[in-house]
Amino acid sequence: MRVREILVLAAELCGRRELADFLAGKTGADAGAMEREEETLLRCYNLVENEIALDYLPIRTRERFCSDGAVPYAAFARRPVEIFAVRGLSGEKLAFTAVGEGLRVRAGAVEVEYSYRPSVKGVSDFPETACEDGGRLLALGAACEFMLMNGELETAAVLDKKYRDALACACREHGGRFRLRRWV
Repeated sequence: MRVREILVLAAELCGRRELADFLAGKTGADAGAMEREEETLLRCYNLVENEIALDYLPIRTRERFCSDGAVPYAAFARRPVEIFAVRGLSGEKLAFTAVGEGLRVRAGAVEVEYSYRPSVKGVSDFPETACEDGGRLLALGAACEFMLMNGELETAAVLDKKYRDALACACREHGGRFRLRRWV
């Protein structure tokens, strides 16, 4: 599923049929206004994907390095957000220390498991977060943000409730970290 399809679903959740049709490739009455709304909705999508990946369902990956006692962050394919584990080639966990410029770990071949921030997407890109629900979670979040940006607070509150419920469900299914917000 591409980002464009998620944006179509988000526009439908907002009750914006003309925007959904425009995103789906159908011609609209005011193309300039639709393009501006598409940009806003895409920005909302990127905010939500970033929020999910950083706060709830980290995007994990593994990379192998040949360490001389340190693995600089610049050597990673993606900038790490959180280091989960460092392992030797036989799978044993290794002690490591995260410092300002990289990781300190024993010399030799190591495999680092870490999470990273998703890249900014365009409409033809694929999402990096899990989309096993057909993109519904991302669409709900993007629709909620879009309605907030347009000042439609009642609709945004309804969509936020659905988004938080879907997010809690996804965290339970995938071992994410879902913390309820508390007000002090």
